[in-house]
Amino acid sequence: MLSFVVFAFGCFFLSYGIDVSFKDLKITHFLYLLFPFITTFPELAIFVYGIFWGIKGTEVAIGTVLGEPFIVMSVGLFIYKLWTKRPLKTDKGSRSSLLTFVLVSGFFFISYFISRYFSILMIVSLVVYEYLSQKAFKKENYTKIKKIPLFYTLFGLAIITLTGKYVVESTVSLAEYFKVQPSIISFILIPLISSAPELMAPFVFSNRDETEQIASLIAELPITMSIYPTLLFLFAGLEIASPLILGVAISTLQAIFLISEEKTGKNITVVTSIFFLMVFYIVLIFHM
Repeated sequence: MLSFVVFAFGCFFLSYGIDVSFKDLKITHFLYLLFPFITTFPELAIFVYGIFWGIKGTEVAIGTVLGEPFIVMSVGLFIYKLWTKRPLKTDKGSRSSLLTFVLVSGFFFISYFISRYFSILMIVSLVVYEYLSQKAFKKENYTKIKKIPLFYTLFGLAIITLTGKYVVESTVSLAEYFKVQPSIISFILIPLISSAPELMAPFVFSNRDETEQIASLIAELPITMSIYPTLLFLFAGLEIASPLILGVAISTLQAIFLISEEKTGKNITVVTSIFFLMVFYIVLIFHM
């Protein structure tokens, strides 16, 4: 339990250091281009440690990378919507991020059910998305960045690196204790911890405008759903439990509903979050 707690603190410091460093700057484009590569470090740490742990470790890696979008788009989005109490106001960056995530998720299902080599299209989609994000990022000026507070972020990275191994070990032990697949435990538990930068960022960035708050929540989705699943498809092979497949589908549908809020003007995802979490829970109970 100590490893999970320390790991959570490391995840929080990632986004906190960035917020303090960029306190007086508008960082929407930064959040879409570079911020996700920092906030996905917890998933990267678990992914690497998991792959080298063996079969059960690979299951932990699979559950973690697929569970992160699910937790962000269900639990994180639900909390954010209860806090804001209004439909999402999308901008170009958020629409691009959500649409890329939906596209990549579509390629994920094609890769899993038809041919794993379609997963290459997931990476192609990410490259195109990052290219467009980079063009917008070039227009910004970040010469006034406060560099000293970035040590909070470096401190968080160090903690995650040191504790990632123990989080994998603890997850495998928990799975053995409860007699369930490690991927099931890691799908729910680890993303709740590793997604702390995304789940907490809207609140850490509470003094910023809504575009930056939503960017901090969803910007990581295209990266998490493309790079890691592609590596697993091509080099490790995937045997995914049915609740995890359902979780990916739920994440994708949530992204579609989130996009539609701008046109409908209705807070759809508050209702869908509750409904999908109930469905997932029922499927999970029957699976176990």
